[in-house]
Amino acid sequence: MNKYFPIKTATACQLKWNWSSIYLYDGTTNSCHRVQSSPLTADTFHTFHNTPKKLADRKLMLDGEWPSGGCEYCQKIELAGGVSDRLFHLNIPNLVPKELVSTEIEVTPRIVEVYFDNVCNMSCIYCNNLFSSKIQQENKKFGRYEQDGLVIDNTFARHPEFAQMTSKFWEWMDTNYDSVYRLQVLGGEPFYQAEFDTCLDFLYNRTNHNLEFNVVSNLMIAPDKFKAHIAKIKQLVAQRKIKRFDLTASIDCWGTEQEYIRHGLALAQWRENFEFLVKEKWITLNINQVISALSIPTMKDLIVYINEFRQQREIGHYLISVNDPSYLNPDIFGDFFEPEFEQLFAVLPTETWQQQEIAKYMQGVRMQIASSKKNLADLKKLRQYLDEIDRRRNLDWRKTFTWLPEVLDNVV
Repeated sequence: MNKYFPIKTATACQLKWNWSSIYLYDGTTNSCHRVQSSPLTADTFHTFHNTPKKLADRKLMLDGEWPSGGCEYCQKIELAGGVSDRLFHLNIPNLVPKELVSTEIEVTPRIVEVYFDNVCNMSCIYCNNLFSSKIQQENKKFGRYEQDGLVIDNTFARHPEFAQMTSKFWEWMDTNYDSVYRLQVLGGEPFYQAEFDTCLDFLYNRTNHNLEFNVVSNLMIAPDKFKAHIAKIKQLVAQRKIKRFDLTASIDCWGTEQEYIRHGLALAQWRENFEFLVKEKWITLNINQVISALSIPTMKDLIVYINEFRQQREIGHYLISVNDPSYLNPDIFGDFFEPEFEQLFAVLPTETWQQQEIAKYMQGVRMQIASSKKNLADLKKLRQYLDEIDRRRNLDWRKTFTWLPEVLDNVV
């Protein structure tokens, strides 16, 4: 029988109880991508899922109150009548922590998401040096930018206890591995990180029949190197070391617009690796889509492309909308994108349960954007930011996003 999250208050979020993201090189943790992180040290690492902030947030949710520090995102979507991350995840069964019966707040996570390092071969427009060594190098070259309230910071340093916390992570995994139902590895780009090979070795030396192993990748890996890693992971599944393997391919929209947004991405190479994965039916294949102030006009084209392969196999779909920095949040355009959303929903599939849930979630994002007022200050910052990105990367946003100059150049 499926076991669903048992806490039924108006604000209860399953992620707060079952999920922990750990940023080893930064020494921080959170239980949702949208919320503020809590600091960790080597001495406190074992409490990463039960930090004072996480415990306090769980207590608030038990009382039906909304925590601050990021939960406002779901609150706004729900007030607009949409389906938030919180509501979406409440429908996912069998991720309840083993200690949780009704009101327990100190628990062991079912989902562990780890960022081993920031090593990455791309510099996405909404990313920063915390998640991309490419941006780190760029910021070091051009220095700190600060003008009219817009700041691009060039400071970055790994946590002084990075090595110790990495060791502590593997110690925790060694003790608690059987309780983990989903292990997610992100970056940076995992396939370029040495610690990813350590992770594969760990999985080879143990068995967890409940484990879903998920890697989130930009797919900008040399095809031969990529296929060699996939072949190694295939053995984990074949030998029943893990329950299944998920490959979640990051992609937002399409065309030259996508190559600008995810700088370093070449769609031809992305497609080669993706279409190889389509044929590997043993893989649970997903796309992870980021909705930003720049991506909405060509999101339809991405879905049309993905739909071609849905005739051959199921392809999952996850999405997240940029909240920070605020000038890349699509809300700043108000209801400007309504025609593009109409086109998107005309091709968005709704045949499976997950497709229906994603359509509801997308509708919630749409409603949130449409209910927002145009933010002139952030539109001005967006123009300023894109001008600086063009200078650094020798690009031209005005030629790439042909619809955008008319909007931004009229902002004073």
